[in-house]
Amino acid sequence: MKTLRELREQAVALAEVRAITRALKLSKGNKSTASRILDIDYKTLLTKIKKYNIS
Repeated sequence: MKTLRELREQAVALAEVRAITRALKLSKGNKSTASRILDIDYKTLLTKIKKYNIS
């Protein structure tokens, strides 16, 4: 059985992957535009793309 913390981390990761994937699709792969759509710093977006292995 997973702990509440593990479940939360898994849910956050899934939500982040979905949001980033959608923003990249809307921006036609333009990471700068995607970061603006998500209202996060460009470097933060790059870090999360690497963390979640999003291509």
